[in-house]
Amino acid sequence: MMNLNQLTTFVTVISEGSMTAAASKLFLTQPAVSQQIRNLEEDLGVELLARGVRQIKATPQGEILAEYAKKILQ
Repeated sequence: MMNLNQLTTFVTVISEGSMTAAASKLFLTQPAVSQQIRNLEEDLGVELLARGVRQIKATPQGEILAEYAKKILQ
């Protein structure tokens, strides 16, 4: 079940461009951030992030969720 912590983590990963940077900003470990994203993707049944070598970008579905998540979190 999706929750606000997962949405916050997801939006932070996108804005920071990496799991490690998001983890640092959220005072979490990198594996904890990765697990939250993985759980969110499993809950929704879609891949939200395209994981590159240097940077993480949102997939088209991830971009849609990011827009809604930002509104929800404001």
